[in-house]
Amino acid sequence: MDNKLGKEFKQIRKSKKLTLREVSERSGLSVSFLSQVERGISSVTFTSLRKIAEALEVNINLFFEADEETPSIKKQSLKTRAVQPNFTYTNLVGNMEKPQFYPARIELKAGESHTAPYTHHGQEFVYVLEGELKVVLKNHEETLYAHESLHIDSTEEHVWYNETDQPVVLLVVSTNS
Repeated sequence: MDNKLGKEFKQIRKSKKLTLREVSERSGLSVSFLSQVERGISSVTFTSLRKIAEALEVNINLFFEADEETPSIKKQSLKTRAVQPNFTYTNLVGNMEKPQFYPARIELKAGESHTAPYTHHGQEFVYVLEGELKVVLKNHEETLYAHESLHIDSTEEHVWYNETDQPVVLLVVSTNS
């Protein structure tokens, strides 16, 4: 398994002088799971990765940044892409110092497991490019289909996931403030 994500997680955690226990308390994820993610032993869902990013007080795009500087125009060959067992994440942020929003293309693989709703800082805009996305917002459940979207205050309890047998492709734009 590619451990780039785990190494990036560990590097960010250590740079912020946080222990796995502190990240666990902030994210609601177990210390053993977080340790396995860092070591590349366990894969992570997109929802779990969002919780880790929130606990570290960073945007999820930080896990997928390019190793070298790239221009603000994102051509296919310059996109930073990470393929995980449960999802594929393509960072669409250009070479911009402290962007105010973070666009990404996310493909949730078939049958991504449902997780409990959670909250985090900022806002989310989610546009379904292909497939069906299950959304739970304040105990209200809805299915979004291709060409439908949602725009929410992320401090409201929510979760979105793919429970179908087909992948779902999303354009997601998020903020941290």
